Amino acid sequence: EIVQERYRTNLLRSISHDLRTPLSGIIGTSEMLMDMVEESDEKYEMIKGIFNEADWLHGLMENILSLTKLDDGKLTIEKEREAVEEIVGGAVSHISRRFPEYEIRVQVPEELLLVPMDAKLIEQVLLNLLDNAMKHTPKGKEISVSVTEDKKLNIAVFKVADQGNGIKSEDLPLVFKPFYTSGGELADAHRGTGLGLPICESIVRAHGGQIEARNREDG
Repeated sequence: EIVQERYRTNLLRSISHDLRTPLSGIIGTSEMLMDMVEESDEKYEMIKGIFNEADWLHGLMENILSLTKLDDGKLTIEKEREAVEEIVGGAVSHISRRFPEYEIRVQVPEELLLVPMDAKLIEQVLLNLLDNAMKHTPKGKEISVSVTEDKKLNIAVFKVADQGNGIKSEDLPLVFKPFYTSGGELADAHRGTGLGLPICESIVRAHGGQIEARNREDG
């Protein structure tokens, strides 16, 4: 069984790895085509559809690759002192290309805040959290990302908040379990795999941090 599991992990990794390059090409080309076509042109929506689908697949590949590395204990954290506003900015601009109809409010400290972290992985965490927020928030409702510094505990606190339906209190302890999705729906009912949050938790823990989900008190 261990050999079979290892074989499955290696197969998943090699497929995900091989798919990343052509998907990046499709994403890049469709972005260029969108810039060349007026938004009022009916072709624009078709090209945007190609971009969105390819970008979703690319995110899925990144999550699967991270998962296989986690299973193998090979997820290496390469920490550098990174400016939080750049990491947040990168994640927000990426997700905004997929969901232009949502406005994301960003709040970061005015002073430059440098945090030792693996930029690519923390951006992946933010992308997964924002992707969830978009799926569960009606258009026109607010989604926000904020970073604050807790000097007493010497930590940076990243918060992604939305105005969606919330999570049932009995489900809150389950959200970081693999393949869990809200409301007992099938994992892809919202084009989700139920892998995003477990990966977020693993990445944050590997950084020596903590992650939690809770319902807002202000709606």
